[in-house]
Amino acid sequence: MNVFTCGHDARVKNLVFVCDPSKANSGDLGDVCRRIARLARDVSPHVLVSRRLRYAIGEVARLALRPTLAIQIDKDADLPLLRGRRLAHRRSGGKLVQYERMAEVGLPLVPWTEIRADTVLDPAEWGSYVVVKPSRGRRGAFVRIQKTTRVGYRAPEEYPEDHLGRRAPMLAQKFVYTGPWPAAFRVMTYFGRPLVAIRYDGRRGAAPLVGPEGFAGDGGRSIVASALGATISLIDDADVVDLARRTHAAFPDVPSLGIDIVREYPSGSLYVMEVNPSGNSWMLTNEGGRSMQTELGLDFYAQFGALDVIAQRSLELARELAR
Repeated sequence: MNVFTCGHDARVKNLVFVCDPSKANSGDLGDVCRRIARLARDVSPHVLVSRRLRYAIGEVARLALRPTLAIQIDKDADLPLLRGRRLAHRRSGGKLVQYERMAEVGLPLVPWTEIRADTVLDPAEWGSYVVVKPSRGRRGAFVRIQKTTRVGYRAPEEYPEDHLGRRAPMLAQKFVYTGPWPAAFRVMTYFGRPLVAIRYDGRRGAAPLVGPEGFAGDGGRSIVASALGATISLIDDADVVDLARRTHAAFPDVPSLGIDIVREYPSGSLYVMEVNPSGNSWMLTNEGGRSMQTELGLDFYAQFGALDVIAQRSLELARELAR
């Protein structure tokens, strides 16, 4: 375990960032520690980078001498703290559980249902086409559009070996028409504060989709805005960012969320589609985020002042929650 420590001995509360070296975010967090050290003298910030199942026992024991708050940035980076509260990425139970939690706090969601053996969808309620996808998906994999009257249950063993439907239930979601080509937003937040906000506009190579009923006779069309060939841009959309802020209420102990939002056309209504709370959405340094910044000339750090936002919010949390 590598240990990076900033700050002065006079500080009385510990703030500990715990991260996995494979996520390449320890540099960001070291920078955040230095910013916190300049902002305040009552919090001592640390970064612990776990490499094996061996821990710096002396460091952990030393941290236990003070009230401590641990922020576990990656779900695979764990630390057996002897004292204090932990805010962490954890397995959330898949999309079905996530949707239920978001519904409880009143977020705008697209109607959805688990596909069971007795599932029958009425086009009068769901529209002529619905989105069918795994409840434990990744990067738009196995997301497809299907005629509503043809949606039916398949046993897990009936799916191909590589299909995520073998591992978790499939679900149907009402199709939201976002315009002639698919469009979507992704906002990365840190405890409810926006760090990055981008828009995906789907590849223009395909013929435009003329309305939500326009799939007839046109198989194979992608409805994933972020699919290969998409245009990606930074956004300054107050309504989208505000909805992303509010989404944190459903996952108050999760440090960062990668929130996918769509805007219905032509109504303009916004809906939360995904939240990605498992810890793989650190767009500042993950593989996808680095590629976007390098290839497209985007600066995720400058958009909202990401590292300053992380420092200020972490300082607030340490003062409030360190025990």
